[in-house]
Amino acid sequence: MMYLLKLEWLKWRKNIAFRIIAISYFVLLPTVLMLGKRIPELPPPIGTNEVLFIFPTIWIYLGYVGHQIIFFLFGFLTILIVCSEYSYKTLRQNIITGLDRKQFFWGKFYFVTSLAFVATLYFILCGLVIGGLHTDVIRMQKVFQHADYFYRFFLLSLGYMSFAMLLGFLVKRTGLALFLYFGYVLVGELILRWGIHYNIIKHKSMHFYPMNAIEDLIPIPFSQVADSFAKEHGFGFFLTSTEATITSLIYVILFFWLIFNYLKRSNL
Repeated sequence: MMYLLKLEWLKWRKNIAFRIIAISYFVLLPTVLMLGKRIPELPPPIGTNEVLFIFPTIWIYLGYVGHQIIFFLFGFLTILIVCSEYSYKTLRQNIITGLDRKQFFWGKFYFVTSLAFVATLYFILCGLVIGGLHTDVIRMQKVFQHADYFYRFFLLSLGYMSFAMLLGFLVKRTGLALFLYFGYVLVGELILRWGIHYNIIKHKSMHFYPMNAIEDLIPIPFSQVADSFAKEHGFGFFLTSTEATITSLIYVILFFWLIFNYLKRSNL
């Protein structure tokens, strides 16, 4: 494991795009949240901007900020990591010089899993520091009241990256893979869910599409629309945390399984 992870790290540590994306994540995660201080009053049900920075609600808002950053930056990075192997013909070279297809897959798997783990640790660190500086009375119960956001953030990161990796291997071209990634997440699945599924059958099953399940791990922090939607349709606007976690985990496993089998059978 460590050997394959080290190979990937040596390959990418000096890459300019990798460095820019990594630095952008470290800078943007706390900075975007802190921009909330410039807004004196937020719309209901949030109200005062204080809730953005104090325990336990900081995990909700910092998690959603991180959610958006992970989707854009880490999805882009994962596609770049995969498609560059085809662009520079390093995938074929790796196989020729000693790695088998399984090792190549596991190297990529360990690398993106490590990225998700590091991103999650930084999310936790930012939350502890910002929350600690803005909360008057710190109680451990409050600090870790939303500790489930820790594993949900990790799974969300892995979900976006596994989907991006699958598209990268299937398409092989960076531009087209990025178009499909952003197009499906931002537009395609919405059309499937709301334009087709919702009009055919108004049922909770419309929430179990892959990207929606991943998004619902850390959904947008508002409740009024969600409450009115539930009253009108008889089911929630979001999946529950348990439903989102189980469904996302299934999709992540499925995405990696598809990648593994594709690599075994593909012509490099």
